[in-house]
Amino acid sequence: MLPAVRVVLTAYTASFRVPSFVGYQLTLPVPPLSTVYGLLSASVGRPVEPQEVAWLAYQCLYDAKATDLEAIVTVDRPKPGDAARVTGRNILQREFLVFPRLVLYLPPEWGEAFRRPRYPLLLGRTQDVAGVETLTTATLVPVAAGPVQGVLLPLEVVLQNSAPAWLHNLPLAFSQEAQRRLRGMHIFGVLDAQRGPVPITAPEWLVGDETQNVVLPLYQREWVTPRLA
Repeated sequence: MLPAVRVVLTAYTASFRVPSFVGYQLTLPVPPLSTVYGLLSASVGRPVEPQEVAWLAYQCLYDAKATDLEAIVTVDRPKPGDAARVTGRNILQREFLVFPRLVLYLPPEWGEAFRRPRYPLLLGRTQDVAGVETLTTATLVPVAAGPVQGVLLPLEVVLQNSAPAWLHNLPLAFSQEAQRRLRGMHIFGVLDAQRGPVPITAPEWLVGDETQNVVLPLYQREWVTPRLA
Protein backbone atom coordinates (compact mmCIF):
# COMPACT_ATOMS: atom_id res chain seq x y z
CA MET A 1 0.00 0.00 0.00
CA LEU A 2 1.14 3.54 -0.75
CA PRO A 3 0.29 6.47 1.56
CA ALA A 4 -0.56 9.43 -0.64
CA VAL A 5 -1.95 12.92 -0.77
CA ARG A 6 -4.91 13.49 -3.08
CA VAL A 7 -4.98 16.97 -4.62
CA VAL A 8 -8.04 18.00 -6.64
CA LEU A 9 -7.46 20.98 -8.96
CA THR A 10 -10.42 22.65 -10.67
CA ALA A 11 -10.69 25.47 -13.19
CA TYR A 12 -13.10 27.06 -15.64
CA THR A 13 -11.02 25.94 -18.65
CA ALA A 14 -8.02 23.83 -19.56
CA SER A 15 -6.07 23.48 -22.80
CA PHE A 16 -3.41 20.82 -23.27
CA ARG A 17 -2.29 21.38 -26.84
CA VAL A 18 -1.96 18.33 -29.06
CA PRO A 19 1.61 18.24 -30.44
CA SER A 20 2.16 18.46 -34.21
CA PHE A 21 -1.22 20.06 -34.98
CA VAL A 22 -0.94 23.48 -36.67
CA GLY A 23 -3.76 25.82 -37.59
CA TYR A 24 -6.56 24.18 -35.59
CA GLN A 25 -5.36 23.74 -32.02
CA LEU A 26 -6.86 20.58 -30.53
CA THR A 27 -6.65 19.90 -26.81
CA LEU A 28 -5.78 16.62 -25.15
CA PRO A 29 -8.42 15.41 -22.67
CA VAL A 30 -5.60 14.40 -20.29
CA PRO A 31 -2.42 16.44 -19.69
CA PRO A 32 1.02 14.94 -20.39
CA LEU A 33 3.45 14.16 -17.57
CA SER A 34 5.37 17.37 -18.31
CA THR A 35 2.32 19.40 -17.22
CA VAL A 36 2.21 17.61 -13.86
CA TYR A 37 5.89 18.32 -13.23
CA GLY A 38 5.16 21.94 -14.15
CA LEU A 39 2.37 22.08 -11.56
CA LEU A 40 4.74 20.71 -8.93
CA SER A 41 7.31 23.35 -9.86
CA ALA A 42 4.72 26.13 -9.58
CA SER A 43 3.47 24.88 -6.23
CA VAL A 44 6.90 24.78 -4.54
CA GLY A 45 8.28 27.85 -6.33
CA ARG A 46 11.32 26.25 -7.97
CA PRO A 47 12.09 23.85 -10.82
CA VAL A 48 11.19 20.28 -9.83
CA GLU A 49 13.13 17.53 -11.58
CA PRO A 50 11.32 14.25 -12.34
CA GLN A 51 14.05 12.48 -10.36
CA GLU A 52 12.70 14.18 -7.22
CA VAL A 53 9.24 12.61 -7.52
CA ALA A 54 9.17 8.98 -6.39
CA TRP A 55 5.87 8.34 -8.15
CA LEU A 56 2.67 10.02 -9.29
CA ALA A 57 -0.77 9.12 -10.57
CA TYR A 58 -3.53 11.31 -11.97
CA GLN A 59 -6.89 11.47 -13.68
CA CYS A 60 -8.49 14.29 -15.67
CA LEU A 61 -12.27 14.74 -15.84
CA TYR A 62 -14.23 17.54 -17.52
CA ASP A 63 -17.77 18.55 -18.40
CA ALA A 64 -17.46 19.31 -22.12
CA LYS A 65 -15.24 20.54 -24.94
CA ALA A 66 -15.67 23.87 -26.69
CA THR A 67 -13.85 26.00 -29.26
CA ASP A 68 -12.83 29.62 -29.31
CA LEU A 69 -11.17 32.00 -31.75
CA GLU A 70 -7.75 33.22 -30.70
CA ALA A 71 -5.53 35.91 -32.22
CA ILE A 72 -1.91 34.85 -32.61
CA VAL A 73 0.43 37.83 -33.01
CA THR A 74 3.86 37.12 -34.49
CA VAL A 75 6.80 39.39 -33.70
CA ASP A 76 10.35 39.71 -34.96
CA ARG A 77 13.45 40.72 -33.02
CA PRO A 78 16.59 40.32 -35.19
CA LYS A 79 18.97 40.89 -32.29
CA PRO A 80 18.53 40.48 -28.50
CA GLY A 81 18.78 44.24 -27.93
CA ASP A 82 16.39 45.24 -30.72
CA ALA A 83 12.82 46.31 -30.11
CA ALA A 84 10.26 43.71 -31.12
CA ARG A 85 8.04 44.57 -34.07
CA VAL A 86 4.78 42.95 -35.06
CA THR A 87 5.07 41.02 -38.32
CA GLY A 88 1.69 39.35 -38.58
CA ARG A 89 -1.60 38.38 -36.98
CA ASN A 90 -3.47 35.11 -37.44
CA ILE A 91 -6.87 33.96 -36.20
CA LEU A 92 -6.96 30.31 -35.11
CA GLN A 93 -9.59 28.01 -33.70
CA ARG A 94 -8.60 26.68 -30.30
CA GLU A 95 -10.28 23.79 -28.52
CA PHE A 96 -10.48 23.73 -24.72
CA LEU A 97 -11.97 21.72 -21.86
CA VAL A 98 -14.86 23.15 -19.86
CA PHE A 99 -14.81 22.82 -16.06
CA PRO A 100 -11.83 20.45 -15.88
CA ARG A 101 -11.03 18.49 -12.72
CA LEU A 102 -7.49 17.19 -12.36
CA VAL A 103 -7.01 14.68 -9.53
CA LEU A 104 -3.37 14.20 -8.50
CA TYR A 105 -2.04 11.45 -6.26
CA LEU A 106 1.44 12.20 -4.91
CA PRO A 107 3.76 11.09 -2.10
CA PRO A 108 2.66 12.78 1.17
CA GLU A 109 5.63 15.19 1.29
CA TRP A 110 4.26 17.09 -1.71
CA GLY A 111 0.96 17.94 -0.04
CA GLU A 112 2.13 20.97 1.93
CA ALA A 113 3.18 22.83 -1.24
CA PHE A 114 -0.40 22.74 -2.53
CA ARG A 115 -1.79 24.30 0.65
CA ARG A 116 -0.18 27.61 -0.31
CA PRO A 117 1.20 27.40 -3.88
CA ARG A 118 4.06 29.77 -4.55
CA TYR A 119 2.99 30.55 -8.13
CA PRO A 120 -0.33 30.28 -10.02
CA LEU A 121 -1.34 26.74 -10.99
CA LEU A 122 -2.18 26.54 -14.69
CA LEU A 123 -3.97 23.79 -16.59
CA GLY A 124 -2.39 24.74 -19.89
CA ARG A 125 -2.23 28.40 -20.86
CA THR A 126 -1.98 31.52 -18.73
CA GLN A 127 -5.77 31.96 -18.81
CA ASP A 128 -6.37 28.41 -17.51
CA VAL A 129 -5.85 29.26 -13.85
CA ALA A 130 -6.72 26.46 -11.42
CA GLY A 131 -7.38 26.32 -7.70
CA VAL A 132 -7.02 23.59 -5.11
CA GLU A 133 -10.52 22.36 -4.37
CA THR A 134 -9.57 19.68 -1.83
CA LEU A 135 -6.39 18.25 -0.36
CA THR A 136 -6.77 14.99 1.56
CA THR A 137 -4.80 11.91 2.53
CA ALA A 138 -5.33 8.69 0.63
CA THR A 139 -4.05 5.14 0.35
CA LEU A 140 -3.28 3.52 -3.00
CA VAL A 141 -3.47 -0.24 -3.29
CA PRO A 142 -1.84 -2.21 -6.14
CA VAL A 143 -4.41 -3.93 -8.35
CA ALA A 144 -3.98 -6.32 -11.28
CA ALA A 145 -6.88 -5.02 -13.35
CA GLY A 146 -9.69 -2.52 -13.35
CA PRO A 147 -11.66 0.08 -15.33
CA VAL A 148 -9.74 3.26 -16.13
CA GLN A 149 -10.76 6.57 -17.69
CA GLY A 150 -9.33 10.06 -17.99
CA VAL A 151 -5.74 8.77 -17.89
CA LEU A 152 -2.66 8.17 -20.03
CA LEU A 153 -1.42 4.64 -20.61
CA PRO A 154 2.05 3.82 -21.97
CA LEU A 155 1.99 2.30 -25.43
CA GLU A 156 3.07 -1.11 -24.12
CA VAL A 157 0.01 -1.30 -21.84
CA VAL A 158 -2.28 -0.16 -24.65
CA LEU A 159 -0.98 -2.88 -26.96
CA GLN A 160 -1.23 -5.60 -24.31
CA ASN A 161 -4.89 -4.77 -23.80
CA SER A 162 -5.88 -3.73 -27.33
CA ALA A 163 -7.28 -0.65 -25.60
CA PRO A 164 -9.33 1.83 -27.67
CA ALA A 165 -6.97 4.74 -27.01
CA TRP A 166 -5.95 7.87 -28.93
CA LEU A 167 -2.18 7.45 -29.49
CA HIS A 168 0.16 10.43 -29.18
CA ASN A 169 3.87 10.99 -28.71
CA LEU A 170 3.81 13.23 -25.63
CA PRO A 171 6.48 15.12 -23.66
CA LEU A 172 7.73 13.69 -20.39
CA ALA A 173 9.56 16.81 -19.18
CA PHE A 174 11.18 20.04 -20.32
CA SER A 175 14.35 21.79 -19.20
CA GLN A 176 14.02 24.90 -17.05
CA GLU A 177 16.01 27.51 -18.98
CA ALA A 178 14.27 30.36 -20.85
CA GLN A 179 14.54 28.51 -24.17
CA ARG A 180 13.01 25.27 -22.94
CA ARG A 181 14.45 22.03 -24.25
CA LEU A 182 12.43 18.84 -24.63
CA ARG A 183 13.97 16.20 -22.38
CA GLY A 184 12.08 13.13 -23.47
CA MET A 185 8.93 11.80 -25.15
CA HIS A 186 6.96 8.57 -25.09
CA ILE A 187 3.96 7.24 -26.95
CA PHE A 188 0.87 7.15 -24.76
CA GLY A 189 -2.69 6.08 -25.24
CA VAL A 190 -5.13 8.79 -24.16
CA LEU A 191 -8.30 7.46 -22.55
CA ASP A 192 -10.86 10.27 -22.64
CA ALA A 193 -13.05 10.32 -19.52
CA GLN A 194 -16.07 11.30 -21.63
CA ARG A 195 -15.93 7.93 -23.42
CA GLY A 196 -16.38 5.96 -20.22
CA PRO A 197 -14.23 3.39 -18.40
CA VAL A 198 -12.07 0.89 -20.26
CA PRO A 199 -11.15 -2.45 -18.59
CA ILE A 200 -7.36 -2.80 -18.37
CA THR A 201 -5.14 -5.61 -17.06
CA ALA A 202 -1.66 -4.41 -16.06
CA PRO A 203 -0.48 -5.82 -12.70
CA GLU A 204 2.75 -3.80 -12.65
CA TRP A 205 1.06 -0.50 -13.45
CA LEU A 206 -2.31 -0.12 -11.77
CA VAL A 207 -3.26 1.15 -8.32
CA GLY A 208 -6.66 1.80 -6.82
CA ASP A 209 -8.14 4.32 -4.41
CA GLU A 210 -10.96 2.32 -2.87
CA THR A 211 -12.54 5.34 -1.17
CA GLN A 212 -13.03 7.02 -4.56
CA ASN A 213 -13.67 3.81 -6.54
CA VAL A 214 -10.97 4.75 -9.05
CA VAL A 215 -8.15 2.81 -10.74
CA LEU A 216 -5.12 4.63 -12.15
CA PRO A 217 -1.74 3.94 -13.75
CA LEU A 218 1.16 4.71 -11.41
CA TYR A 219 4.17 6.44 -12.96
CA GLN A 220 7.24 5.57 -10.94
CA ARG A 221 10.53 7.45 -11.03
CA GLU A 222 12.31 4.30 -12.18
CA TRP A 223 10.20 4.30 -15.36
CA VAL A 224 10.34 8.02 -16.13
CA THR A 225 13.98 8.95 -15.55
CA PRO A 226 15.66 6.45 -17.95
CA ARG A 227 13.61 8.01 -20.75
CA LEU A 228 14.93 11.54 -20.12
CA ALA A 229 17.82 13.19 -21.91
